[in-house]
Amino acid sequence: MYDEHEAARGSGDDETEAALRRSLSPRAVSPAHSRQLLEVRGSEVHGRGVYARRDIAPGEPVLTFGGMLVTGSTVAEDLYAMQVGPQLWLVSPPGSEDIEDFMNHGCEPNLGFVDGSVTLHALRPIRAGEEVLWDYSTSMCEPGWSVPCACGAPGCRGRIASFCDLPPGAQARLRPHALAYLRE
Repeated sequence: MYDEHEAARGSGDDETEAALRRSLSPRAVSPAHSRQLLEVRGSEVHGRGVYARRDIAPGEPVLTFGGMLVTGSTVAEDLYAMQVGPQLWLVSPPGSEDIEDFMNHGCEPNLGFVDGSVTLHALRPIRAGEEVLWDYSTSMCEPGWSVPCACGAPGCRGRIASFCDLPPGAQARLRPHALAYLRE
């Protein structure tokens, strides 16, 4: 697991340190609880996806990302990784198949980082059997990074882009559901 003191050490920027501490708070949702709420199965969005086993109420914490904290230069292409700060990534251990490794992006997500931490909360009511999606742009801040999007939402942007590359209106709309380091 990550060490928030190690994560913040050496950044030299008090605001960045504070944002990292908020983003990397201890697990709010245990993996066992997430497995009770969620299941992995085939997805129309992309390969496999994660689905609600039961109805989930708005605001309910659903999943807390876990893994190893590494710098950007050490993230291998074949690992599941999520950016959690400037040049910091939360990476699933090689060979793991945690639920969060199969969560797909959605331009109109039903989950978001409402408190700025790595815990996803329901943004609206989620029905049992519905795929749970989060917007990858709410954790990513690498200028020039983007990938095609095929989420199929009516408001699909067509590309998943880094938060810093989104138009100001999109940033303002997503900021309340982004990790703490992107809210500054």
